[in-house]
This record gives sequence, structure tokens and C-alpha cells, in this order.
Amino acid sequence: MLSEPLDLSRIEATAIIDLLYGIFHRDFVAEKTYLADRIYINPRSHRKDDGKEQDFWHLTTREQKEEVWENGRRTFRVIGRYPDFDRASRLEWVKQILTNHTHDSIKLFYHQETNKKRDIRLYLWAYDADFVVILQKLGRSDTFLVTSFYVSHDGKRRDFEKRFQNYCRGDAVLAGCEWF
Repeated sequence: MLSEPLDLSRIEATAIIDLLYGIFHRDFVAEKTYLADRIYINPRSHRKDDGKEQDFWHLTTREQKEEVWENGRRTFRVIGRYPDFDRASRLEWVKQILTNHTHDSIKLFYHQETNKKRDIRLYLWAYDADFVVILQKLGRSDTFLVTSFYVSHDGKRRDFEKRFQNYCRGDAVLAGCEWF
């Protein structure tokens, strides 16, 4: 179901972002992409950084943080976003997972976040390939790509499995949250 990851090592560093943006633009801007044939994946083209949709940067880069101590408490400060080659090389997988979300290799589950708004997000986890796509509702029939990333450690896999099992058991917090 999923293509081979892109081999970004064969591309000049200065051309990687253009190549990746071409894929994002093709898959989400030039043509509309839908989840379950009715939930529009809105690229939010009105929100841009450096001439490219912010959602694009969340699919290809990763925040780098540094540990700082303030008033005797440990906290983390964002330094910036930098290329994440594990994410970026799998950019084509995002649309492949969305259009094949019912495939046996995808674990679909909703999870209530701990952010300020306590948003409920949809996770599409290609568990055998260690890759996840996370979506958030924008309205009745729109959603946006929060992020996608390669799952690189067992703790995150266990966390996703626990969330998936919670959803499958019928977590009361998530009752009636389904989008389709």
C-alpha cells in the first residue's frame, strides 16, 4: 500500500525543499484530497511561512528545543524547525494513508489531546511501517493535517497502541466523536 520512502540522500540539499513542496502541492493544493470521500483535507493555504503552507512544514520538519531552567524549574524553549528526513522521505505516504485509511495495515483512532482546547484528533497509524498521520477537525466537513511522523521508539509505539485500544474499548470521553 505504501511506496518506498524517497531517497533524499541523492538530492542536492538546496533542491530537497523544492522537491518536497512539489509533492505536498500536488497532493493537497493543486488537487483536493478527501478522507472517506467527504472530509476535505484543507491545506490552509492562507497560513504560510517562507511562501509555503505551514502544514507543509509540519510534515517535513521538526521543532528543535533546548532545555532551560527558569526560577528553578526545567522547561523547554523552541529554537526552530529543522528538516526531519524520516518524516520528509515519507511525505508521499500521507496521502496514501488518507486514501487507504480502511486498509488492514492502518489503525484508526481518535484521541483527546491535553492541549488547552482539549481537541479530539484523528490518528491514522500505519503501525507496521511506523508512521502516523494526525488530523484535526476545522468544521463540519473540513480537517487539517496537524503533523505526520516516523515512530522511532518503542515508548511511542506503546502509547499509540494504548490509545488505539482505549478507543476500541469505547472510551466514554470519545463517545460520538467520529467524523464519518
